[in-house]
Amino acid sequence: MSESHPKVAEITDPALRAYYENRPLMWRNLGFILFLNLGWAVSFTVVGPLMQLRVNSLGLNEAGIGIIGSINSWAYSFLVMYFAWKSDHTVSRFGRRIPYLFISAPIIILSFVLFPFVHALWLLVALWLLQMLFTDIKAATIPLLNIDCMPRRMLARTGAPAAILTAIVTFFALREGMALTEIAEWLPYLLGALVLLATTLVGGFSIKEPPVRNPTTEKFRPWSAMKVAWTDRRKAVQMAACSMFQTYQIVFNGWIWLFAVNKLGMARGEVAIAISWSILCGVLAVFPISWLVDRFSPYRLMPFFCLISVGSLLLFLNIRDINALILATCLQATVQPLYNSADIMVYRTTEPANIGSVTSTNSCLRGFYNGCIAIFIGWLIHSSGGNYQWAYILACSLTVLGLVPLYLYRRLMSRDALQPTTAHSEPVATR
Repeated sequence: MSESHPKVAEITDPALRAYYENRPLMWRNLGFILFLNLGWAVSFTVVGPLMQLRVNSLGLNEAGIGIIGSINSWAYSFLVMYFAWKSDHTVSRFGRRIPYLFISAPIIILSFVLFPFVHALWLLVALWLLQMLFTDIKAATIPLLNIDCMPRRMLARTGAPAAILTAIVTFFALREGMALTEIAEWLPYLLGALVLLATTLVGGFSIKEPPVRNPTTEKFRPWSAMKVAWTDRRKAVQMAACSMFQTYQIVFNGWIWLFAVNKLGMARGEVAIAISWSILCGVLAVFPISWLVDRFSPYRLMPFFCLISVGSLLLFLNIRDINALILATCLQATVQPLYNSADIMVYRTTEPANIGSVTSTNSCLRGFYNGCIAIFIGWLIHSSGGNYQWAYILACSLTVLGLVPLYLYRRLMSRDALQPTTAHSEPVATR
């Protein structure tokens, strides 16, 4: 039996079975998905911080930025459910996910081009929100390409080469991109837009999605995806743990630029140098940690995830110069592959036809949670006179508390191990 897909022996559709047994096609898809994701990652790594710093420099304080983040996260909670569900049932010559890339990319590219030339704060915020809206549509669908096209048991390992190449490219792109602002403020935005355009066209027209035909038989209902995802009710507890585990990462990455520029007085180029080193540091951890994620239970790995987060917090609380910033960001960069241990656990045993519903429900809960965190963190920083330390302490505490629902889920699975709730319930971890 081929090992190209965990359920290939159960697939009765000859075309779908042939797709998952076609290793050359799998590697071809992997290459083009990598190319597509690389372009988007590079562009947003450079342009994303510039957008945040620009609206802040024009008068939007931390509380306002937190509100914008909350609006985006809460909108994402709904959009990810609708568009992931919609893409599950989309039938087109491009596949199920790619059409939504072609829908969202033009607006995002246009926002990149216009952003440096807008000076009215209200208009800039509106443009920022519009860009976020269509980025959410893209984020609700395109990441599913990896899950659709790649073998489930190889998700972490096939993601490792992509992470390495992306890190190397973004290392140089971030440094050079911030340096370009000294030539012209608009130059990184324009180059980012061109990169998005090129990778969208090449990747969008080259990726071959699996021949899954799952036309909808009913209209979308806001909770229809949750109904599918929570056939096994214990998944809700598991998803709650995933949301909490990411708290410190979200806060750390979301506010580090403003902290370094506003509180430490660093130039954008200096911050770019510090963060670029953390990108390379994260690469060193990708392969060994991805191997651990594929091999060992998250119940063993997530305590280490929490310990690293606490270590990063302790370094952050003592940042005084660029060297300390480099050290703190480098340690934090090793956390993401470990977080995948919890995230992959959610959809590793999901049926291909329902993968959008399960991942979208997980993302919906995470988006709602992140929205609550964003608005509170923004208010906390602003009301405390720019005290970022308290915000990071709170975020790290919530991350560690994520162990509670994780082990509660394990207990629920152990209690019902002999009589699982559904045929596809996740087996109890034995390692």
